[in-house]
Amino acid sequence: MSALVGTSSGLRVAVALGLSGSAWCSGAIMSFSTFSIPTLFDPIPSVFANTNTLSLGQAPSIWEHLYNRGKKTMPPIAATAALAFGYAAYYLVEDLSSSSKSAQSKLVLESVLRTRNLLALAGALTVMIVPYTLAVMKKTNAALGVKASEARERAKKGEVLGLSVGEKEEAEVSRLLKRWNMLNTGRALFPLAGCILGIVAVFF
Repeated sequence: MSALVGTSSGLRVAVALGLSGSAWCSGAIMSFSTFSIPTLFDPIPSVFANTNTLSLGQAPSIWEHLYNRGKKTMPPIAATAALAFGYAAYYLVEDLSSSSKSAQSKLVLESVLRTRNLLALAGALTVMIVPYTLAVMKKTNAALGVKASEARERAKKGEVLGLSVGEKEEAEVSRLLKRWNMLNTGRALFPLAGCILGIVAVFF
């Protein structure tokens, strides 16, 4: 039986918010690696360009646009989900104690403590996307940011969309994007793990 049985509606709402927030965050982050970045390597209809592929000279600028959107969205949602999990973990024992006068057996207490620990860990994992980005992805993000700046400079000089780059430059941009894609996939696993632990805490 779930340790949330008999808890207040506020605590259950907090758990629901943690679960939905962590699930959304993981899916949104993973969509960058699954759809957005791979699209930069895909052929496009020739009606949209002089060639049938998107030049990697443009890719860093597109990446930067996507990254900035994600930077404004993901951390607040992850933090909200983590706070919701933390609230539920912190007040779970108190909530049950005040809402039920029945004798609390050792088995019941163990179930409550297990649920509390799982919810706390779920919150910690969900918000781990922030330190992971700052520590693990910092170097790759910075390198791609430099490439995006260079593309803007080329555009200012009259090169359409910063299109003109050599083969060596394209190879470097390709390497950076593929590395970022791999690291971003790893980042998405943190809120996913948080969501899974939250589900285990609630239903198992």
